[in-house]
Amino acid sequence: SSGINAEWPLRPGSMPDPNSIVGHVKQIVHRAFWDSVRAGLQQSPPDYEHSLRLIAEIKGILLDLVPAQVQRAKDQINEVMDIELYKQQIENESFNLQGVVKFVVELMLGLCAPARDTTIRSILSQSDPVEVFREVFGALDLMRLDMANYQLRSLRPALLANSVQYEQDKFRSLLANNPATLDRTKMWLASTDKRMRESGQPVSPSTLLNNAFIRVIQEEVDPIPETIAMDISRFITIARELSAVVFSAATILVLQTGVGPALQQDSFANKVRVTVYQLCSDELISHPRDILPNITEKLIDIVRETITARPLRDEECQNIRGMLSGLQSPSNPVYCLLWERAKQFFTSLCSGVVGSVPAGFSVCSADVQGVASKYTHLVSYNRGVFGPFYADIISEITSSQQAAISAS
Repeated sequence: SSGINAEWPLRPGSMPDPNSIVGHVKQIVHRAFWDSVRAGLQQSPPDYEHSLRLIAEIKGILLDLVPAQVQRAKDQINEVMDIELYKQQIENESFNLQGVVKFVVELMLGLCAPARDTTIRSILSQSDPVEVFREVFGALDLMRLDMANYQLRSLRPALLANSVQYEQDKFRSLLANNPATLDRTKMWLASTDKRMRESGQPVSPSTLLNNAFIRVIQEEVDPIPETIAMDISRFITIARELSAVVFSAATILVLQTGVGPALQQDSFANKVRVTVYQLCSDELISHPRDILPNITEKLIDIVRETITARPLRDEECQNIRGMLSGLQSPSNPVYCLLWERAKQFFTSLCSGVVGSVPAGFSVCSADVQGVASKYTHLVSYNRGVFGPFYADIISEITSSQQAAISAS
């Protein structure tokens, strides 16, 4: 994933559903542990056994977060957070837990990303020592995540280069054992070549591949080519997201054109955009057309909220339903025009031409650019891995075409 998606980050692990058995057991165990920590601190004199274990764990995490070359900071942590010294202070009743917390927080502020400053500073405002421990561990988890993502970003060029070569080598070994492995890929490229020639499009290795990949997000390619089999779920996700973007842009244009000046403001267009995305977020929905009646009724509510000068009449609602019903057809001219513009935009990006967002997508510009970025990264990675194989297949197709022309 890191190789294919430039924005791929590590994220915090999801907690189990608190209503599930696992979630319930985890809550009970956590509560019992923190209750035992609190009970120890409330004794007279306080029992710091659990607290010292937590401090030792915090010390280990801090040492891991300090860069290896910053030995002075590591020495300071070892010197100040001396567990044996803390035990002696506890015996002499001179242990200062608040002083330990202050040292830890100040050190965390020096190590964390600026975005975490507010979260970490707020720890000092806590008076409950148990909550202090919990918040320290929460902040340390975020800092470790930040560090891991920074290291991933730094290593990504090397990871990408190595993963491309690794996948190429594995695929070559697969081909050596089964020469027929590329049959479906040959069918995919040959059928794309035939379509392009029949429609009068100029064919070159680059345009052929660009059109072949566009087909993957435009239609169901069957059988699935071997070279995209591992990525087909990603292509399907991109196709769903692009359909939602295009459908949203088409809906906005239809409503603004049909209803008139009252709906021209950006706030209305943005509400439509957000509503369509939210309704299409279910992975079981393959295309916004599948839920057009639901979308239509939601959009009528938005029109009502926008036109505040008077109530929306029943005939006007029926008129909006009639306008939007046209989007039910895959051949709707507005939708098809925007889809074609999006395709050309994606193809241009894959060809190395950075152009502006197509007309009609002004409100959805960030969305179409986001989907385009995912698509171009996926296509670029795929071509990096399978480029040599595509070149051989396209050469075969070209030779066959030339032979056919010569024979005629």
